[in-house]
Amino acid sequence: MAPFDQIETFQAALMSLFAGDPDNTESDLSRLFHPDFTQRDDQTTRDFATFVAHIRWLRENMEPGSTQLTITQLLRDGRQFADRHDSTTKMPDGSVARAETFMFGELAEDGRIKWLVETVRRK
Repeated sequence: MAPFDQIETFQAALMSLFAGDPDNTESDLSRLFHPDFTQRDDQTTRDFATFVAHIRWLRENMEPGSTQLTITQLLRDGRQFADRHDSTTKMPDGSVARAETFMFGELAEDGRIKWLVETVRRK
């Protein structure tokens, strides 16, 4: 079953972004994201290489387990999907950031994520 078909597997796929050896970030992400991947959020647009660098930085600078995600909704229509998830992140200074994210995306023909558009509401 593809990780984008059920809440539990999609949530596990998203959580895997924040875990793992920073040196393996590109190979880890290559399993989920297409080489032509783009991500747009409230502040920036990233291509695959820039996204890998961003996730690598998170893996290098955040404590393992410091980010928790809970998907509250996941919808699929063919290759398009949408999710709404809550997150809690313990920052390096000890403060806690909470957010609600609305994410839309599309899968490439090979089943990997082709693009994501996200908006984040800080709580």
